[in-house]
Amino acid sequence: MGYTIVLPENWAEYEDEKNTNAFFDTTGWTGNLRITPIKTDTKKIAELFESEVKALKGRAEKFKTQNRFEGVKYSEAEKENFMYYWYLIVKDKIFICSFTINLTEKETQKNKMELIKVNKIIDSIQPE
Repeated sequence: MGYTIVLPENWAEYEDEKNTNAFFDTTGWTGNLRITPIKTDTKKIAELFESEVKALKGRAEKFKTQNRFEGVKYSEAEKENFMYYWYLIVKDKIFICSFTINLTEKETQKNKMELIKVNKIIDSIQPE
């Protein structure tokens, strides 16, 4: 994986695309979290980060993790799904994280509780 995270109890990893780690709550599906680390030239990271922020035209919000890594997050509807995205800069890597839920779950209390868990997972990302 090249990084560590803290998963909530009852969450597990499943196979997904190459170089992407995927996680979900095993007690009841609440969404899929995917994390894809991409190694890149440290000189290009700031440029990539700024181009993403510009491309999102004000829909993105900058944030910092507990480990002081910078990132940007945003969300959008895609067909019957609602997607939350986090792009996180960690040294010489960009972590692309997404959490997919059913669009009908977007405004539910259950989803709000899961987003708290997902944000804690992303906040815990630490390179090895």
